[in-house]
Amino acid sequence: MFNVIRPNGIPASLAKRQYNHTDVVSVLKPMFYGKCYLCERDEIQDVEVEHFEPHMSIDAVKFDWNNLYYACSRCNSLKSSTHNGLLDCTDSSISVFREIILKMSVATNDDVIVKASSQTPSDAVAKTVALLNLCYNSTNTALRGVSREVLIEQMYGNMVAFITNRALLKKTSTGRTIKRDAKEGIEAMLETKHPFSAFWRWQYLNDSFLTQTYPELEEGF
Repeated sequence: MFNVIRPNGIPASLAKRQYNHTDVVSVLKPMFYGKCYLCERDEIQDVEVEHFEPHMSIDAVKFDWNNLYYACSRCNSLKSSTHNGLLDCTDSSISVFREIILKMSVATNDDVIVKASSQTPSDAVAKTVALLNLCYNSTNTALRGVSREVLIEQMYGNMVAFITNRALLKKTSTGRTIKRDAKEGIEAMLETKHPFSAFWRWQYLNDSFLTQTYPELEEGF
C-alpha cells in the first residue's frame, strides 16, 4: 500500500448524489497515481470508485468525498462490504507501506507474501493483511483465477526489471553510464507513483548490497 494526500475541494457531482461521475474520477485518478489503492496496479481498465467504509445505502456515507477511493474491480469485489476497519492510506500519521511486508516469489504460481512488519500488529493492520492476501492470491472463482494471472504477470515484469538493474549495479564490469541508468531505474521503482512500489521498497530494504552501497535510495520513503 501507499500513502496519498486528498486534495481540498469537493467535486460538484457529489452534491448531486453522483459519486462515479467524471469530475470525481478525474480527481481520484491523479490522487492515487492512477493505481488501485489496494493492489497498486496501474493502467487500470476496470476502474471503480470504492467506498472505504461500506455506505449501506446511507447518503451521508455514500457521497462522502473522504470515503471515496480509486480501485480496480478485482480488489473492490474482494473487499466488498465485509472488510472494514482497514489501514487508511490517506492518514498521514501512518506509513502504510512500512506496516505491511509485501514480497513476490520468482515462481509466478507461488502465493504473494503478505504479512505484518510488527509482531504485535494493530487490528487495522491485521485486517488489511487479510484483505491484501485475497487481493494478491485469491483464485476462488474462475474469473478471479484469470484476473490474478494478469495481475501477477504485471508484477513479475516489474520484478524482472528491478532484479536486472540490481545485477548491473552489482557486476564489477558494468560501465559507469549503465550503472547510473540502473540506479535511476531502481530509484524510479521506489517512488510512490510506480506500480507495486511497496514491493520494490521491501525488495530494497531486504537487500544488504543495495542498502549499504546506495543508502540514499531510501530517502524518498
